[in-house]
Amino acid sequence: MKNIKYLALLFSITLLVSCGQDDVDSVTNPGTLNPTSEINLGFTDDNDGQLVLESSDTNATTFTISISTNPLPVATEITLGASSSDGTIDGTSFPETVTIPAGETSVDVVVSFSDDGVPEGTDVETVTIEILDADFGGNFDYYLTPGDIKRTVDVTDSLPFSVVTEVGPLNMVFAWAGFSDLDAGLFSVATQGFIDISQNFDQSPEFLTLPAAAPDGQYIFVIAPWSVASSAIDWLLEFEVVSHPVETNYPFFGTLENAAGFYSDFRNTIEITKSTNGTEVTYTIIQY
Repeated sequence: MKNIKYLALLFSITLLVSCGQDDVDSVTNPGTLNPTSEINLGFTDDNDGQLVLESSDTNATTFTISISTNPLPVATEITLGASSSDGTIDGTSFPETVTIPAGETSVDVVVSFSDDGVPEGTDVETVTIEILDADFGGNFDYYLTPGDIKRTVDVTDSLPFSVVTEVGPLNMVFAWAGFSDLDAGLFSVATQGFIDISQNFDQSPEFLTLPAAAPDGQYIFVIAPWSVASSAIDWLLEFEVVSHPVETNYPFFGTLENAAGFYSDFRNTIEITKSTNGTEVTYTIIQY
């Protein structure tokens, strides 16, 4: 008898559960249960850590937010927020919401800066733009899983700029467009000699380091063209700083014009001044 009652109870529970699943998917939304899709959304550009002048809209930074799936049939409205290392985002202009239209997978976010009235001198203020939320138009078939949700911009009043960080090596990555072969060197003004030279034999970037043990003083980043395929070569030099306030890349851009090859035309491009105080070091950088 006990076995019969147990089987009857089990059958009743099974019937109840199966009927419930057929008829409703939530208390407030009766109907057929729809599967939900996990939508990964985040920044997908490489513009993190850009250095800009706060009073120049021509130095506005563009970020891209993308979803990692095929285009959705609904629009995705994204809420953005901002914070700053100096406690205020005065002078920062950014959209509080942006929308990825239905049928598309990405949207651009333009962030620009005007004078905030705070004299930073040559120091930098780090502004962080963050994805706070995403709304799929009230469609509960989708839910958000965050990807890379933050981007930073370093803002300064004027160049040269300076950055204070922990004592450690200052790494540099030098890259360029096109098919030229450019080499690079780091020249010490005090010793009148190169302390590091990078001479890759292909189109890969060049890598240089100002060692932590290098004495205080002035150092010059020098472009040494080996072969030149264009009269105007766009280049990018990124400084990798240990901590300000976290490990950060500071990019500098330029164009090498009318250069000659075979090391006949060295170009002094950027001046770096190193000054150490205890466990901190200040790098002041001037682009010629």
